[in-house]
Amino acid sequence: MVTGDMGWNIYKLLGCAGLIMGLTLPVYSVAEVEGNCTMCHKYPGLGRMDSNGPGNENKIKRVFYINNNLFEKTYHGAIRCKSCHVDVTKIPHNGIKKVDCANICHIIDPSSNKPFTHRKIVKDFDTSVHGYRGSATRYKADLPMCKDCHSNKPYHEKHEKKEQAMTFLKVCEECHQSGDFTKRFYEHIIYRTTKRRSSKEVVRLCSTCHANKEIMDRHNLDVVIGFSNTFHAKALSYGNTEVPNCLNCHAPYALGFSPHRITSKKKPNSPTHPDNKLKTCSQSACHSDASKDFARGGYVHPSAEKIKSSTIMLSSETESKSMEQTRFQNTIIEWIQILYKILIILVIGGLGLHRLLDLHAFRRERNKGDH
Repeated sequence: MVTGDMGWNIYKLLGCAGLIMGLTLPVYSVAEVEGNCTMCHKYPGLGRMDSNGPGNENKIKRVFYINNNLFEKTYHGAIRCKSCHVDVTKIPHNGIKKVDCANICHIIDPSSNKPFTHRKIVKDFDTSVHGYRGSATRYKADLPMCKDCHSNKPYHEKHEKKEQAMTFLKVCEECHQSGDFTKRFYEHIIYRTTKRRSSKEVVRLCSTCHANKEIMDRHNLDVVIGFSNTFHAKALSYGNTEVPNCLNCHAPYALGFSPHRITSKKKPNSPTHPDNKLKTCSQSACHSDASKDFARGGYVHPSAEKIKSSTIMLSSETESKSMEQTRFQNTIIEWIQILYKILIILVIGGLGLHRLLDLHAFRRERNKGDH
């Protein structure tokens, strides 16, 4: 049994400990998220199994572990967790909604000095042919989301690029005296000055949907498999990095489009509309001297049915004109073939005759020598 001063001291210690626990535990349970996220998310085993569809047989593993060293090197490394996960207000938390890419970030856009946001891009995408409002399809579940295309590696593997960027930043500061503005602006765009995907990777990405017959049939669209038979695809297969990909024609930046503003080819302002094909094909570094007949060509990537039937749906007037041009071109090709055959006969025959005459002359001279 504890008595005297010693007992009193123990009770005081227990009281202090209880007071501390009473003050700290509630704070922990409703703690603000900022600065405390890694308190739990630093553990590699953090995650859970969620159902993926009806029934319990389909499970999907959700990993909540965050490698802080890698996160600092990501495109969003300068953004705090709560800037995206806005509905997380306490720890522990549950029932978290999906991240909305249209949220306003806490970082300042150096070009406008206002909070940065992807809201305009999200709005553009929503009204594009791939967006919920822009697409007339009733199969909205087939439409792509941000992460379907932005599936590139979220972190920068090569730090030397950033070091080179910081070195080049000194050149910018020779004229731009506001070092803080220059640093913020340059750091934001440095990783966007190079292609994130090669042309071959872009084609592969778009083909995940547009080469899927089941999906395309639901939307009454052509299955894009004929692209592999085109000159562009052949050049890509040989490693040519300058060959245009899907986006160069369907979303050319030079003509005021972007991957977030792709429109149907039926719209008059679409770069793939028949009236705009010449302008699209004539882009810098492409077919700058393309003619109207060149741009009037058929399908760049016909479907299997069109490849098999070798038919192009044209109006009767255009079809008649096209047939007339084809007939004239075939006539010229036939005459060229005949001319080549005549030349071959004359050249080969002439060489053969020359050799025969030379052999005859040789024997005649030899016979004279024998006498």
